Amino acid sequence: MKTTYTLAITAALMLASPMLLAHSGHDHSHSSFISGLLHPLTGLDHLAMLLGIGALGAWQSVKQCTQLYTGTLGILFAGAMLGLLTGVGTGIEVMIVASMFLIAVALFFAARGLLPMIAALTLVMFHGWAHGLEMPAGGVFTFMPGMLIMAALILAAGYALGKTFQPKWLGAGSGAAALLITLLG
Repeated sequence: MKTTYTLAITAALMLASPMLLAHSGHDHSHSSFISGLLHPLTGLDHLAMLLGIGALGAWQSVKQCTQLYTGTLGILFAGAMLGLLTGVGTGIEVMIVASMFLIAVALFFAARGLLPMIAALTLVMFHGWAHGLEMPAGGVFTFMPGMLIMAALILAAGYALGKTFQPKWLGAGSGAAALLITLLG
């Protein structure tokens, strides 16, 4: 029964994310709460990263899991603010691709402890940065709350994946997804 719900949630998240949209071509000109909710689902790179961090948290202690998830949301917000305020996008895509492969390796080896958490949090900042580059200037109070709520839900789905599937399968699947996203996006 637990596996059925996990698979249903995962399938719904994957189906809600159009395949070829990484960043360019999104229409986020509306700074609405709904646009913020949908934004993490419109790029498979963001979706894969958040699901991966969610799964990574499933193998940490309760304290580390809490730190990882709250840190992820905080760093995602801070990165978005940096992207919004600076408008600088040079190198962001490369760091996003690197983050997906790092998470795949961490999942494959069921990484625990401080080092994978710090690496994940550092690299998730670039995902936030990309969100900030795309976010309308007036969206801090409408768009951002929606985006962070959806990010928290995706982390929860990733946690369920981490509790359900073997780390090697998640790592291999995450690596394959990272490769496909890199080639298609």
